[in-house]
Amino acid sequence: MSDFKHNDVIVLLGAGASVEAGIPHSTEMIREIEESIRKGDRGWSKFESLYHYVRSAIYYAEGIHGIFNEDVSYNIEKLVNILNEISKRNQHALYPFVGAWNPALVEVAGTEFSLVEQFRQAILEILIKEWLTVTNYEMKASYFEGLLDLQKSLKHPLRVFTLNYDLCLEKCAKRSQRILELGFDECRKWDWRLFDHNPEDPKDIYLYKLHGSTDWTYENDHLTYYDDIGLINQHAIIFGTYQKLEYRDPFLFLTYEFRRWTLESRIIVVIGYGFADEHINMIIRQALADKPDRTLVAVGPSSGISETSDRVKEIATAVDYSNTDQIKVSLSNASKFMSDYNHKDKLKSFLPPEDLSLFEDID
Repeated sequence: MSDFKHNDVIVLLGAGASVEAGIPHSTEMIREIEESIRKGDRGWSKFESLYHYVRSAIYYAEGIHGIFNEDVSYNIEKLVNILNEISKRNQHALYPFVGAWNPALVEVAGTEFSLVEQFRQAILEILIKEWLTVTNYEMKASYFEGLLDLQKSLKHPLRVFTLNYDLCLEKCAKRSQRILELGFDECRKWDWRLFDHNPEDPKDIYLYKLHGSTDWTYENDHLTYYDDIGLINQHAIIFGTYQKLEYRDPFLFLTYEFRRWTLESRIIVVIGYGFADEHINMIIRQALADKPDRTLVAVGPSSGISETSDRVKEIATAVDYSNTDQIKVSLSNASKFMSDYNHKDKLKSFLPPEDLSLFEDID
């Protein structure tokens, strides 16, 4: 069997890809917030009434549309999104069209809505300093070396896109002495041109951090990074905002690259992504619609879904795409899938039968 061609395979990592490395999933983050509020840890008891109001309002809004109980999409980012929108107050675009704030919100939001912004900032601080901090990347995230093995088996640079802020892949690559391209020059200044393939300067993996990174920040309007994230006051990440398409470098470029390479690929491998980001879903949908033999391989644990067909239907609904033949599912956790020693043949098994002839040896 011959090899995959250049850029035939791309990878997208979601939050679930990093859970086994010790980074809590959204559900666990929500649980910790509620426990801190209940116990008064971190001085968070002052946010109790505000939190109860916001969570109840989110469930109420979903209930109006007939969505109840476990079907409600409630996660850490939605919580911070709502806090961010409320904190805008009279600067919000819809303010002139709203008669008055809900009296219950005014009662729990504090003077001049001060508690809203305090709560939002408190969540962001624990996100960076605790939830996204892994004490031993090399050991806990070692399964990410499976992506390096995949790249080696493909015999071409691998383009990996991630929605995560952590450093799992970077740390594994450094330990394995593999070459990652993150888009920074020798002076640690962002340069999009570094993602252009250069045969004279080969890379193992091009890593696109679509929503930023814990070690990124802006200095004098230029994106840079620090080895010690404790030195960063303002992290360059997209979190808690409905507007995912930032005009500022590097975010618009990175999204464009994801769109570009999904259209070049034949297999889009998605690991640990819950299909909750509409802008990502629409890019995937357009890529599937562009080429009927393009295949989406979704990797994730069963989460109570016993049949792969159920998961396929769930994904098809999320990306609003009807041709389920292009959607394949691997009910597996991230570490097991990445650690499969036979990466290339496993990916080939997801291709339609008529495509397999493309890989036959040529006499």
